[in-house]
Amino acid sequence: MTLRRSLLLAFAGLTALGLVIVTGTAAFMLRAYLIDRTDDQLRAAAELARHRYRLQVVSAEERPQTIRDVVSVTELLIEVRGPQVGTLRLVGTVPLPSHPLLDRADLDDPDPQDVGGYRAVVVRDAEMTVLVALSLEPVDATVRRLATVASVTSLLALAGLTLFGRWLVAARLRPLDDIAAAATELADGHLDRRVPDPPHGPHTEVGRLTSAVNGMLSRIQEALAARERSERRMRDFVADASHELRTPVTAILGYLQLVRTGVVDLGTRPDVLRRLEQEATRMAALVTSLLYLARLDAEPPTRHRPVDLAALVRDAVADATAIAPDRPLTTNGPESCVVTGDEDALRQVMANLLSNVRAHTPPGTAAHVRLTDERSLVRVEVSDEGPGLDAEAAAHAFDRFWRAGAARSAADGAGLGLAIVAEVVRAHGGDVGISGATVRFTLPR
Repeated sequence: MTLRRSLLLAFAGLTALGLVIVTGTAAFMLRAYLIDRTDDQLRAAAELARHRYRLQVVSAEERPQTIRDVVSVTELLIEVRGPQVGTLRLVGTVPLPSHPLLDRADLDDPDPQDVGGYRAVVVRDAEMTVLVALSLEPVDATVRRLATVASVTSLLALAGLTLFGRWLVAARLRPLDDIAAAATELADGHLDRRVPDPPHGPHTEVGRLTSAVNGMLSRIQEALAARERSERRMRDFVADASHELRTPVTAILGYLQLVRTGVVDLGTRPDVLRRLEQEATRMAALVTSLLYLARLDAEPPTRHRPVDLAALVRDAVADATAIAPDRPLTTNGPESCVVTGDEDALRQVMANLLSNVRAHTPPGTAAHVRLTDERSLVRVEVSDEGPGLDAEAAAHAFDRFWRAGAARSAADGAGLGLAIVAEVVRAHGGDVGISGATVRFTLPR
């Protein structure tokens, strides 16, 4: 059973139950009220009848036919029983019962009672017993008429409320149909499909559900797009890595084949061993960088501890000076600047940036490292006096396996140094950029 049908049936059932309860309660209360009014009339009429009959028995001139003067209500049935008058019965406009009600009534009960379709009151003393009764048919007829009118009205109201409930349920559940349609289209590949805003605002239950579903669809689209980018990046990465490794592997295999076949004598050609060592070293460095990038992709740095970035920058500059003492290196920044991050990964970032300066500028070219504390973030800039990169080259500087042009290159690298810098900084929640001969990165304070 659909939700719409179950809600409609529940609405109609509860409405019908409420109408039945209201109709039954109204009929019951009306009958109780009419019975109460009847009892009041019967008590008063019984007392009057008893006193009037006593006067008639004492005065022989007055006969019982004047009993109609007892009360003005002509629907009364009056029965009198005594040793001097026997049993007298007088009835108004209603038919007289075939048997006296005194024979069936509880003569010892002074309260009103139901006797053979009549409501009766018995008043007695030592001389006589008087029963005054009113037929319950008018009361029952009034209650039946009320019940009939209320039932017909309730049926009409139930039909109208059911139609209104059907319209209301359909209108309220229409956003759910939109959500189901959006989910179906998403399953069919329409990732940009969204659920329209509900007509009753975002703060209703359906509005909150719509917002949650739209947020979920956006996250699903972003996740699928990210997975597609990751898969494409991985394919490019594997292709580039295969291409980069092909050169040293081919060179090593070629030299080894020459040595094995005797074409090259290591005694007369010691440079072959040097070339083999160079290519093996190059391949080892490339594999190390590839493994580091793969580890960053799989598990970004998680050892977030306090790191004094100022001391780390000074250590990196000291190491670079020891490697290339002929290259002027200066640094500028505060004495201490503590950030939260992975110390080893951040040292790798500084080492790669300074190594990039040595690899892509002529010997003796000056470089400068500047550390700036900007409250919410920390900025590190590494600049040199080399030719720098134009805007087009800067847009690809952090791509994997990308190399600068001949004007910038002084050594042959794998093109992974700045790519590692970018991955480490992004894993720390920062940002990288390059402008001319200045490479900068920022970290959250």
